[in-house]
Amino acid sequence: MKHLLNDLSEEEKNRIREQHTGGKKLVIENFDKLVNTKLGDAKPLLSEEDASCKDGDYFVGTTKMNEQQVKDRMKKNQEPFSGSKCIGGKKTQVTCQEEGGKLKCEEATD
Repeated sequence: MKHLLNDLSEEEKNRIREQHTGGKKLVIENFDKLVNTKLGDAKPLLSEEDASCKDGDYFVGTTKMNEQQVKDRMKKNQEPFSGSKCIGGKKTQVTCQEEGGKLKCEEATD
């Protein structure tokens, strides 16, 4: 390797040494602006609670449904609905049946 460096000037050799000893500085200002708010708090990318959960909404997995869609699903599958219902802004596991044209839901038990 030494013979390769023999033909280089001292200036070029110093630049090579600098790269290995000094390292490089990374400019992270744009990344910092993206991640931090004006107060310096990190913005959450995900929230624990589903912001789209409104009382009366139903879910199967992540698929949001209204009451009529739940009734149609029960009619098609010929079985009670098992999924989640938004109660008090939180998803609650429920089992629902149709009684007199209305859904009657009970919290699911383990």
